[in-house]
Amino acid sequence: MNPIEKLTDAFEHFPGIGPRQARRFVQYLLAASPATRGELSETIQKLGAHTTQCKKCFRWFVKEGDKSNVCSVCGSSRRDEGLLFVVEKDADMENVERSNFTGLYFVLGGTIPLAAEEPQKYVRVRELIKRIEEDAAANKLKEVILGLSATTEGDHTRLILQEKLLPLSEGLNFKLSSLGRGLSTGSELEYADTDTIASALSSRG
Repeated sequence: MNPIEKLTDAFEHFPGIGPRQARRFVQYLLAASPATRGELSETIQKLGAHTTQCKKCFRWFVKEGDKSNVCSVCGSSRRDEGLLFVVEKDADMENVERSNFTGLYFVLGGTIPLAAEEPQKYVRVRELIKRIEEDAAANKLKEVILGLSATTEGDHTRLILQEKLLPLSEGLNFKLSSLGRGLSTGSELEYADTDTIASALSSRG
């Protein structure tokens, strides 16, 4: 496969990018200066060298020396440790932050396909349960909020998580809630505006 086809194929694997958009990206890079292409290549390499996943919430963040095992949100003393907001991906967390949510987060890593027989193969179910058990054991946890997108797979994932977490909520004495329908059906949390997220949070149940 030649470089043009190979790069086009690589762009097609990006979320929401089809063949036409992928080709446009490649055409842009072909017309760009060598300096621009070099800068992009260098930035991609630095992306891997200077970032890591938070050990608590699993979001990606820029490392600050050797002491950065947790991100700035998880490491902050100003957050409400009693609230744990479960989201699908990093972009959802970043969007919720703009709605002035003051609790902590857990990034699932996606949603569970409708035909999936082993949910833990697709999202961090085991890690979520471990995080909940640890927070509850430390007498911190008051509520776990399932903040999933209002899509078919988002609803499917929420139902599976509710089934697994409800016995935990009863045994460990925390509330299990979901976002209210401030989100319109079919919408992803990543693209919701801050007022919609705030409304969905206030009407959760």
